[in-house]
Amino acid sequence: MKINLPTKLGNPNSNPEIEFEQIVVIGANGSGKTRFGANIEEKYHTISHRISAQKSLSIPPLVRPKSLEVATNEFLYGSTHPNREVYESLTYKKSNRWGNNFNTHLLNDYEKLLTLLHTEEYETLANSKEQNVLSPETRIDRTKKIWELVLPHRKLKIKAGVIESYPTGSPNSLYNAQELSDGERVIFYLIGEVICSPENSIIIIDEPEMHIHKSLIKKLFDLIENERPDSAFVYLTHDIDFAFTRQNAKKIWAKSYEGQSIWDFEILEDNMPIPEQLYLEVLGSRKPVLFIEGDESSIDYQLYEQVYSENTLKPLGSCDKVIQTVKSFNEEKSFHHIESNGIIDRDRRQDDDVARLNSKQVWVLDVAEAENLLLIEQIVKAIATHLGKDADETFAQVKSNLVAYWTTQIDNQILIHLQQKLRREMINASSFNEKNITSVIQEVDTAFGNIDKQNIFDNLKEEFEKIRDDSDYSGILRVFNLKNALIPESKVCSLVGLNNKESYLKLVITLLKKNNEISKNIADSIDAHVIKNAT
Repeated sequence: MKINLPTKLGNPNSNPEIEFEQIVVIGANGSGKTRFGANIEEKYHTISHRISAQKSLSIPPLVRPKSLEVATNEFLYGSTHPNREVYESLTYKKSNRWGNNFNTHLLNDYEKLLTLLHTEEYETLANSKEQNVLSPETRIDRTKKIWELVLPHRKLKIKAGVIESYPTGSPNSLYNAQELSDGERVIFYLIGEVICSPENSIIIIDEPEMHIHKSLIKKLFDLIENERPDSAFVYLTHDIDFAFTRQNAKKIWAKSYEGQSIWDFEILEDNMPIPEQLYLEVLGSRKPVLFIEGDESSIDYQLYEQVYSENTLKPLGSCDKVIQTVKSFNEEKSFHHIESNGIIDRDRRQDDDVARLNSKQVWVLDVAEAENLLLIEQIVKAIATHLGKDADETFAQVKSNLVAYWTTQIDNQILIHLQQKLRREMINASSFNEKNITSVIQEVDTAFGNIDKQNIFDNLKEEFEKIRDDSDYSGILRVFNLKNALIPESKVCSLVGLNNKESYLKLVITLLKKNNEISKNIADSIDAHVIKNAT
C-alpha cells in the first residue's frame, strides 16, 4: 500500500509518501495519534476502516440477521441509504458512524459487527443448501478460529443469532458471550472488525493493546495480519512493547499535533544505530535520557531514579554499552533533539580517561562503584540522625573501620590497579605506524619494553599509602573497588541499628522520596560525587 501521510511540520510543510504493509504510529498521550489516524481515514475514506480506542464492548445477548447489504452498510458507515453515493460519502460516514465527532466519538458498533457476522453466516448456509454444496468457511468461522488460537483455554459455540462460550474440555458449561471478560470481548471484536473490513483496505486500529494481556498481543496481531494479507494496517499506540511486536512495520514517532491538520512527526529509519525498542522508549518519554549501568533492580537505578527524576533512566547493563549508546544517540541528535548522557562507575579509571569520557557526555562516578555512594559522609550521617544516633560519632566509627580495612587490603588493591594500568599501557603499545611486519615487530617490542612497570607500581603504592596515612575517606571510596565488601566491613548497618545492606539501601531510598530538606541534601551529595566536566 502506498499513501501520503498527514501534513508534516517543516520548512516547507510536506506530505511524505510511504509504502507499507504495517505502520506503527507511536507517541506520548496528547501527541495527536488519534487525529493522525483520523486524517488518514479522511483522505482515504473509500478504502479505510478505522477502529476507535473509544469503543463500547457491550455484547447483545441476541442479534437478528438482516439483508447482507444493509448489515454491511450499517457496519461500515453506521447506517444505510438507498443511494450508494450518499452512504459512501465522507459526510455520511462522519455523521452516522462517527456521530459528527470524527476524532473522539465513542464507537458503539459491537451489535452491528455481530449482525453482519450472523447475516453472512445465514446467507452463506442458505446459498450452500440451495446449490447442494458444502458450506465454505464464513467470517464468523474465521473469527472463531483465531479467537480460539489466541485463547486456547476457551471455546466458542455459534448458534442462530447467539454466541456462547465454554471452558475447553467442558462443553456443558456454556454461557452467553455477554459474560466474557473485557479482554476476551475486545479480542473477538478486533478479529471480527478486521475480517469484516473491505478487501484491499487500510485498517486503522487505535490503541490496539487496550484490555489485552501483553503475552497475547504478538500472537493475536500476527494472526490477524496473516488473515488479511490483502490489507495494510496502521496502528496508533503509546505502548513501547506493542510497537516492538510489529518488527517489520514502519515506525513513525508522533511528537505533537500543531493544529490546522499539521503534525510534528518523524519516520524512524530502519538502519538506526540504536536498538529500535530503546530508541522508541526514549523518544516516547520526551525527557532528557540518562543511560546507566546495571538493571532496574541495581543500586545504580534505585538511587539515580530519585536523584535524576527529571530524566528518563535507561539501564543498559555494562559500562561499554552505556558509552557506545550515548555516542550513537548523540550522533543522531540532529534528528531527535533529546539531551542524553550516561553515568558509569569510576572503577579503576585514571583522571585523563575520566576527562575523555566527560567530553563525550558520559559522566563518571567519583567513587569506585555505585555501592560506595551509600557510604559517603552525608548519607551515613543522614541515616544515623534519622534513626536517633549521634551522626558525628557514627560517621567517625564508620571511617575508622573503613580505613582499618583499607590498610589490610592495600597490597592487593595495588596489584589490581596495576593490572588495569598495564592493560591500558599494552593496548596503547599495540598501536603501530610501520607498514611491514619486520618494522611493526620492532616498533611494538620497543613500545612494550618502554613500559616502566616498576614506576607504575611505585606510584600506585605511594598514592594508596598516602590515602592510608591521611585517613583519606573520600580517597578510599574513590579507589577501593571490592564489590559487596565495603558496607559490611564499615559496620555501618549495625552502627545505625539496621540488619543488613538491603535495609540500609531501602531507608536511603525512603529518605530520598520524602521531598524535604533531608532528601535534597542526600540527592545533592550523590550528584556532587558524579564527575561531569573534568578537563
